[in-house]
Amino acid sequence: MLNERVTELKGEKKKQDNNQNLQPLVEVATTIDDNYVSDEELKIEIHKKINSIDSYDSLTKVKEELEDRFGKISDELIIYMHEEWFEKKANALNITKIKQTRNFIEVTLPRKLTEQLNGDSLFMKVNDISRMFRFKMMLGELTIVLDTVKLEKHFIYYLIDLMDVIENSLKK
Repeated sequence: MLNERVTELKGEKKKQDNNQNLQPLVEVATTIDDNYVSDEELKIEIHKKINSIDSYDSLTKVKEELEDRFGKISDELIIYMHEEWFEKKANALNITKIKQTRNFIEVTLPRKLTEQLNGDSLFMKVNDISRMFRFKMMLGELTIVLDTVKLEKHFIYYLIDLMDVIENSLKK
C-alpha cells in the first residue's frame, strides 16, 4: 500500500505493457531504509521531496536538507535522487523507450528527436563519457546502448550525462 501511495505521489511517467504494473523508465532502489527514517509519514514526505528534483541544484538542495534533518544519506538514496532527475530529463526530451537488463540499458530516441541531432557531435561527446556506449539505428530511431557490466560508477550517472549530451547535440 505504501509503494502504491509513493508511486502515486511521485507522478513518474510510466509505461504499461498489457495490463502489467506500471514501471519507471529505469529500475533503481526507491525504498527508504528504516534505519534512516522509520516513520511512514516522513518517508512519504521524503519521496515527495525527491520527486521534486528537476535539476542538479534542486538535487543538491534536497540532499542537503535531508542530511540536515536525518543525517548522512546512503548511496542508494543518492542514486534514487539521481534517478528522479534522469526521469525528468528523459521526459523533457520525450524519451519513453528504455530497455533495462542485467547487462545493458537501451535508450531509444524518438524519430523526431533523432532527426534534430547533430550525429557526429553526439557520437564524439558520448564516447567522451564512456566507451561502454554503442549506437544503432532502426526505423529512423537512434538507440544508444550502455553496457553496464564493467562501469566504474552506477549507470544512472552515465544516463544523466547522456541526457546532457543529447540536449547539447540538438541542431540549432
